[in-house]
Amino acid sequence: MNIGDTIQLKALGSATKRTKNRIHNRGKSGFKVRQTPQRAKFTDNRGVEWIQLDAIDNDWSGWLPMDEIEITSATIK
Repeated sequence: MNIGDTIQLKALGSATKRTKNRIHNRGKSGFKVRQTPQRAKFTDNRGVEWIQLDAIDNDWSGWLPMDEIEITSATIK
């Protein structure tokens, strides 16, 4: 997975409500990878890697935790 790739995501059953809502409400057409998975520098990052994404069909941009998502398909840039 590289910056610029387009991915489709699915929230894991154990994912937080926030992650499930972001994918459901903002990711119907997929996401573009803005930053590859990394340890985020914000507070309460839980010590896991996060990925920064841009929604394809709306103006949402943000971070999702890698331990709460499954990449179901990817289109390499």
